[in-house]
Amino acid sequence: MKKFLALSLAVLMLVSLLTACGGAASSAPASTPASGASSTAGAEDTITVLVPPVTNDYLEKMTEWAAEFHEMYPNLTMEVIGTSWDDHNTKLSTMANAGEAPDIAEMSYAAIGTYVENGTALNLSEVMDPTLLADFDQNALDYMTIAGNVYGLPLYITIQALGANKDMLAAAGVDVAKVQSSGWTYEEFMAAIKAGTTKDCFGFVFANSGVTASDFLTIFGVSAGLNNAFTSDLKYAYTSTKMLDLLKAVEEMTASGYMPNYGVEASQRMVMCETGNAMIFGKAMPLFEINITKNNAALEANDGTAVENSIPVNYAFLPVPTMEGVTETCFGSVDGLVAFRNQNTSEEHTQNVMKALYFLSSGERAAYVDAATCLDGVSKTSREALATMDVGERDQGNIDCAARMITTVIAPPTGITAEQSATAQQIMDEVIVPKFQALLAGEVTAQAMYDEIVSKGTAAFGEANCDLT
Repeated sequence: MKKFLALSLAVLMLVSLLTACGGAASSAPASTPASGASSTAGAEDTITVLVPPVTNDYLEKMTEWAAEFHEMYPNLTMEVIGTSWDDHNTKLSTMANAGEAPDIAEMSYAAIGTYVENGTALNLSEVMDPTLLADFDQNALDYMTIAGNVYGLPLYITIQALGANKDMLAAAGVDVAKVQSSGWTYEEFMAAIKAGTTKDCFGFVFANSGVTASDFLTIFGVSAGLNNAFTSDLKYAYTSTKMLDLLKAVEEMTASGYMPNYGVEASQRMVMCETGNAMIFGKAMPLFEINITKNNAALEANDGTAVENSIPVNYAFLPVPTMEGVTETCFGSVDGLVAFRNQNTSEEHTQNVMKALYFLSSGERAAYVDAATCLDGVSKTSREALATMDVGERDQGNIDCAARMITTVIAPPTGITAEQSATAQQIMDEVIVPKFQALLAGEVTAQAMYDEIVSKGTAAFGEANCDLT
């Protein structure tokens, strides 16, 4: 320690001398790696990074990026710890509870609150240079924010909406380019799925079997103005009459035969589109264009790997339609990188972690992830890098639609308590999910289902028929 202090004092004296003599001492913030300049200042330090396979080759790329980071900062070593998706969250929780949290870990925004409560998540608003935080889009940062403080840097906003057979849409009279660029009304959507429904093909299918019924509410629910289970003033949104509008839409689509009157498994919704048994399907992501393109190639090669009975499909990524009086939005979820406090935490180590955190979350590194997932960047530097990358043969309409949809994502309201969240989940599991299956089958009416939701919601939250504007 004495040697370290002596060295630090010596460095400070040298910097002061250079400054006094007109030397070029840098004025850039200590946490800024974006300039590309290498740094040899400071003691040697190791930064641990825990990540799952965000893309197929993400762990390999992380090794490359760790080497690049070391070239920029020869005194800093980035140690990458790979996990699987199945054990990532468990491993992170175990390490954090043992006081051995990694310095940086990938996670969904929904899990951040746990680590803020137990004191292991670092408050970036206090330790990262504000100019670096300013690189990121505010709507993406909002997901990583709790009580006004930022606890992580977003890598991407995963958006989920609708996918479709573009040629079938055109045959049904849909102006696909217009829908992708400007959105569409619920009436236009209904006309399309009516025209697209035949003896062997549904106009619309959605992954809504069992617990995936909740996906319908969160993804297609934006059509009725339901962006979250709670409103911005923390009222239970599903007691709003907007919920009744959504349930009546389901009732209409199934009764008319445009949508299956049974639950569709998540694994089947895109398959039904690939086999020509569905024109539009949900939940869908921009990434599915790559999956469908690969299946088309397998069909052409006749190598036996294509989906059984599938046909060539020209994929279109589409926004969810909007009902009267509803502003277009898109369901989105944010994943990013979060910094943690551990036994190695010190002021100097924290600043080194900030260098690594920003490096991995910005520029070419984030752009690589965005390209692999067919998503637009959520920071200025990632978008700039993405613009120079070869992202392969993709439909420009899909690219532009996804980029537009990302800007319409609304972050969940702040201030939701653990008790509110748990109660809302209980109503979802015990009332909404089972009743939704009955609604699909025509065994319960939309009004009856809504009345029960209002009854349970009012008993739990003391508020019924809240207005959504």
